[in-house]
Amino acid sequence: MRNLPSPIGRGVGGEGLIFDPSQLRQREPVWIALSELWLDTELADRDLESIAATLAESNFSLAALREIYLIEVAPVVAPNLLSVAGVWTGFDERWLCSTIRHNLQHRPRYLRFLAWFPPTRRMMTYATEAHWTKLVELVAKRRAEPAWTGNAPHPLT
Repeated sequence: MRNLPSPIGRGVGGEGLIFDPSQLRQREPVWIALSELWLDTELADRDLESIAATLAESNFSLAALREIYLIEVAPVVAPNLLSVAGVWTGFDERWLCSTIRHNLQHRPRYLRFLAWFPPTRRMMTYATEAHWTKLVELVAKRRAEPAWTGNAPHPLT
């Protein structure tokens, strides 16, 4: 598995992060999948399996996925769970991706650092951390399984 670059600490003058368009496109499915953790609804096991499948298929290490979860997705969607009538059917993908891109390019480094600061991190992830832990297990399990091409019965069924 090839590890893609991490956003932490990179930028121009300590400000926005530098990603080329292909790197951003590689992140989009991960952003969309992780955003489901902040929907105003209860996630079922099949929802977590679907999110884990997207994460496992990405080229990102678990450490990079954690950074994407905390630094890129959480600051954008965490306020949804604080809203009286939050989004529960799914975030508009265009809005989500453009907002995350904007944050990556324009948010000062000190604001990215706040996502690692325990009280701020807890505020953004209080309702998602148990799901994150489960996702890490599911992704690790999926990546450890032998590749299945779909041409023969799945070896684990």
